[in-house]
Amino acid sequence: MSSKKQHDSTKRVKPKKNLPVWLLLLIPLVLGAMYWGWMETDAKAKRKQNQERAEAQKRLQRAVGRADACAKNPIFPEKAGLRPPFFIDLRQIDGPGLKIIEARKGGKVLQKKEWSQVGTLGPYTLDKHGVIYTAPIPFVSLLDRPPSYYNKIMKIDAESGEMTPFMSLPAAKEPTDQNPYGVVGMTYDCANHSIYVSSLAGSGTDDEVGRVFHIDLATKKILHQLEGFDALGLGVFTTKSGKKLYLGHARSPEIFSIDLDDSGGFVGKPKYEFSLAAQEGGSYDNAHRIRFLRDNVMKIKGIEFSFSLMAASDPQRNIYLFDYDAAKDAWSFREAHPQGK
Repeated sequence: MSSKKQHDSTKRVKPKKNLPVWLLLLIPLVLGAMYWGWMETDAKAKRKQNQERAEAQKRLQRAVGRADACAKNPIFPEKAGLRPPFFIDLRQIDGPGLKIIEARKGGKVLQKKEWSQVGTLGPYTLDKHGVIYTAPIPFVSLLDRPPSYYNKIMKIDAESGEMTPFMSLPAAKEPTDQNPYGVVGMTYDCANHSIYVSSLAGSGTDDEVGRVFHIDLATKKILHQLEGFDALGLGVFTTKSGKKLYLGHARSPEIFSIDLDDSGGFVGKPKYEFSLAAQEGGSYDNAHRIRFLRDNVMKIKGIEFSFSLMAASDPQRNIYLFDYDAAKDAWSFREAHPQGK
C-alpha cells in the first residue's frame, strides 16, 4: 500500500522537445525580411519626401513673380516695443547706421549702438527667417576706413537684433580711393535660400571689373560668380520664359537681365532690357535699387552715380514703375516721379 502511494506521488518529468532545425533557421530569415522590408519602406518614404521637396522647389522656381516673397520682418523690433508695421531706414538722417521705425506719424525709432558703429549702411535684404543682411558703404569721406572695408556683408539676427560680420568678398582688383565702393546691391531668392550681391571693388574709370556673387546663406559658400559687370541694384523675378536676375548698370541708365538655372547659376551673359533715360519723364539715372512688388510691378529707385562720394552724399532720387505683361512676356513702363511725390 505504501509503495503504491509512493509510486503515485512521484511526478513524471516530461522530456523537453527541441524546436525543429528548420524552424530555427526560418526565424532569422523572417526577422531579416521584416527588417529589410521596414528599411525599404523608410527609404521609399524618404525618397518620396525628397521628391516632393524638389518638385515644390521647381514650382517655386517657375512661378511667375518676385523671388523674395517668402522674406519676412524680424521679431526683435516687436520685442523692443515697436508696433508693426515698421520699416528699415538707411537714409543716414541724424547719424549713420540702420534704424527701424514704426510706419506711423510720431512712430518709435529703434537703433542699437552697434548698428551705428559699423558706419554708413547701404543695401539690405531680408530672408525667410527675418534675418537682415546689409553692407557698409562709403559716405562723404574715407577718413575713418579704407576702401577695402566696404567689400563685406553684415548680418542682423532676427531674434536678438545683434549685428555680426557675415563674410568678406574677394575683389577683382585692389580697391583704391578713386573708387571707394565695394558691396552696393543685394537681393534674396527664396527657392535656394541664397542672396545675390553686387560689388564694384577694383573697378576704375576705364576698367569695369565688378562682380555679382551668388551666395548660399547656410554655408556662406559662393555658389556662382558673374565677372566684369558693374551692377548697382539687383532683383530676381521669374518670367514666363524663366527666372532672371535684373541688374542696374552702374555706368549707364540701362537695365540688364541674366537668365538663371534651377540652382540659381548664371546662364549666358547679361542682356539689355531697357533704359531709364528713354522713358517718359526719365533722367540719366542709374538703377540704385530694384524691387519687385505685388501684382508683378518692378520699382526702380534711380540716382545719378559716378563713383563719387560727393554724389553719394545727397543724391536726387527718382522712382520708376514698370508692369510685367505675362501675355507678351515683357515689361511696360507705367510712370516716373521724384521720390516722395
